[in-house]
Amino acid sequence: MKKSYILPLLLGLAVTVTSCEDFLTEQPEHQLTIDNAARDYTGAKNLVNGIYGRYIANSNLGGEIYGKWHDMAGLWNYNSTMLNMAYTQTNNNTSATWKSWYDVVNASNVAITGVSNLADNFYPSIDAKNALLAEARFFRGYAYLHLMWGFTHWFSTADSPYGLLYRDKPSELSNLMVDRISVGDSYQKVIDDLEFAISYLADYDNPRHVSKQFAQAMLAKLYLYRGWDGDYAKSLDLVNTIFKDAPAKFKMEPVLADLYENAWDSNELLFGRYLGDGSGFSWSEFTYSYGLYYNKEFGEITHEWIKEDPRYAVTFGEARSPETWQEERKDDIPVKLYHRGRVEGLNDKYTSYNFRYAELYIMKAELLALTNPSDISGALAELNKMRATYTDPVLPAITGVSTHEQLMDEIFKEYVVTLIMENESPWFAAVRIEHEGRPWIYTLKPDVNFSTNQYCWPIPDDEIKAHSNKIDQNPGLE
Repeated sequence: MKKSYILPLLLGLAVTVTSCEDFLTEQPEHQLTIDNAARDYTGAKNLVNGIYGRYIANSNLGGEIYGKWHDMAGLWNYNSTMLNMAYTQTNNNTSATWKSWYDVVNASNVAITGVSNLADNFYPSIDAKNALLAEARFFRGYAYLHLMWGFTHWFSTADSPYGLLYRDKPSELSNLMVDRISVGDSYQKVIDDLEFAISYLADYDNPRHVSKQFAQAMLAKLYLYRGWDGDYAKSLDLVNTIFKDAPAKFKMEPVLADLYENAWDSNELLFGRYLGDGSGFSWSEFTYSYGLYYNKEFGEITHEWIKEDPRYAVTFGEARSPETWQEERKDDIPVKLYHRGRVEGLNDKYTSYNFRYAELYIMKAELLALTNPSDISGALAELNKMRATYTDPVLPAITGVSTHEQLMDEIFKEYVVTLIMENESPWFAAVRIEHEGRPWIYTLKPDVNFSTNQYCWPIPDDEIKAHSNKIDQNPGLE
């Protein structure tokens, strides 16, 4: 029998955390067990800090995963298996992503256990304890949400059996062989963690730490993407709450170039992968620092939209090859993410833009259109508020929109042009927003035959084979 992709790694992670004060810039000085790491408040904080390290240091959880979703949508043309949705249990390249997210899950469970078991009197206050639990539970919910989006029937009804392999304890041989839970139960597990995080996380201070507003944004995305009865109203309420209550320092960057130059120091970024003050940043973002140079082919519609937008002059440009032996330069490279590549820009700020302020406006426009379809001007106003914020480049207002379908087309276009390759939003918009009676994905790649079953990936072969109890594979992906 083959070993599970997650089994040996997670067992090791259950006793490993970072112990340094600055968890984002230093390497772990030694290893700690759950018991001795949580003997005091500092130890409890170290357990939580270790989750950041597991998430941020993993090259599979940034541009790599976002690139796969852009391929699936037909927005990018890099990975033919993803573009054609031809992945199966034994023919896919998402096993590392599966393992990496469960790595984060286990680090979160380790922290939740250690922080919970440490007596209250070791903390400055109960609020301080809950704040640490909120960080850990946020990351667990965040990881499971991405596992849902990647490996479950997130698009199905609540009673669908193709939900998560859910673990809420530090991984041991005795608890790894779990059954899949339903889609409805999977969503509720994530919602419970995100709601706890919203209750106890601190407000936004910088993009390098999770915050109440980031938890609200991710819960808003969950409801928007899920789209069950009442979900759009819940999502809109969360978006409005962020607009109303977020600290003033979380705001748009009027000069767009500053957003990408400042990256993880930009106050438009709600959260991103902060690589710290070390060296070799580009190696933590292969897709951004390397793949975008050799695979710069975007879909025909995508490329047309991007090139005709004033932001193109900032977000695309000329760059050098990422190989030391190849000195050629190419034009039309998405330099907003590629920056200067591995040779000239080894330590440029290669970050993912997990959520930024501009997306609030786009989400609000869509949610207004979904909850009040007749108010075209109200929804369009949100897009134009965002566009009017930019002073360099200046974006013209969107005009000539008189029907709901035209409005939804403009909203989809804004998701694509504003957020191309930055996060998962364009993919989910492509399968959610309709154009000419069908989701946009059909227009973006008309020559590919697919079904909704292919909106997710197969559970990796090694994971299926490692279980003593039978795990049902996602239908059609055997």
